[in-house]
Amino acid sequence: MAIQKKPTVAEYLAAQIALSGKSQADIAREVGYERSNIVNMMKQGVTKLPINKIAAFAKALGVDPLHLLRLTLSEYTPDTWAAIDEIAGRALITENEQRILEVIRKAAAGREVRVDRELERGLTEVVRGAAKRGG
Repeated sequence: MAIQKKPTVAEYLAAQIALSGKSQADIAREVGYERSNIVNMMKQGVTKLPINKIAAFAKALGVDPLHLLRLTLSEYTPDTWAAIDEIAGRALITENEQRILEVIRKAAAGREVRVDRELERGLTEVVRGAAKRGG
């Protein structure tokens, strides 16, 4: 079972920009930049996504801001993200992660479900398959 490499911030931005159907100029305007070349530079990995622009980019691209924050901090400042995750990790879940938990709770019908190796393998395969499909 091969472990999938998470995308870089640049790869993620490039993919989400393509999926958004918006031009780089549109995104730049929505985020607060006068020129679209900065968006292209971030998409190419030449310039880092500023932390203070994560929420604006997430809104412009229609993605979860916590997911983009997690991806950005874990790439740019891994020690800082590790400290935040250690302290508040369980409280920091994306909207999609919350939906997954709701599905699990509904399926469990109020019963406690223990995660053994078999269940973990099955869940891992389902989530990897969904990630490959892009949702």
